[in-house]
Amino acid sequence: MVVRILIAGFASFVAGFSYLTGLAKMMTGLLLGFSAFCSFFFGVLFVLPIDADRAFFPVYIKVPAWPYFLIGVILVAMTMALFLVKTKPVQEEQVAAVHFKYLLGGTGGYLASLFLSSVFWFPSDARRLSADPTSLTRDVLIGTCLFLVGVSVSCYLFYRASRGTSERHPDLMRRFVLGFFTFFQFDKMPILVAYLLIYSPETEISFSNIAALALASSIPVAIFLLKTTLDTKES
Repeated sequence: MVVRILIAGFASFVAGFSYLTGLAKMMTGLLLGFSAFCSFFFGVLFVLPIDADRAFFPVYIKVPAWPYFLIGVILVAMTMALFLVKTKPVQEEQVAAVHFKYLLGGTGGYLASLFLSSVFWFPSDARRLSADPTSLTRDVLIGTCLFLVGVSVSCYLFYRASRGTSERHPDLMRRFVLGFFTFFQFDKMPILVAYLLIYSPETEISFSNIAALALASSIPVAIFLLKTTLDTKES
């Protein structure tokens, strides 16, 4: 466990430091590519036969794999657009207190959507044993929709925060916001949520059909990373 924490901490440091030092395009390409890889990986899991006894990542419910592959294709297309599309100069905004308010709002909204949704995703043992499967599925769907909307709104606020510039440092807030966003692993949250909804080794209660909707929240995250990176002067 300690080794995993150290690896996660090192990855967070590298991602955040890369954005702060101006390696925005390279880092965004790696993050989008990783999200696409995870989407295809989840899709492959549901192409393979169901095997609850499989030692590596058992799957308990057979669901269509195409939503995961579709999300992966969209993320691959965004990765290609990162290196092929040339955008027009964006309207500059002098950095002010409002940009930090947007940053605070995006952070609070992201965390709130995650923790509020977890109430629906992970009910108590008493609730899980007494409720019928239809009721549990409805609660998980509500939580997932809440998470998707919260992530989308938060990414918009993060983008507005990144618009702050100064004459000496035109990419001041873009670098800071991107570094902040990736240092705290916000870009990995959709993948983590999808993983938790698919893989339940202790309870063997899985919502694989809803996990694809949770993974779809990686698309607004990718749009934020792509748009902010393309707005940088280095791009």
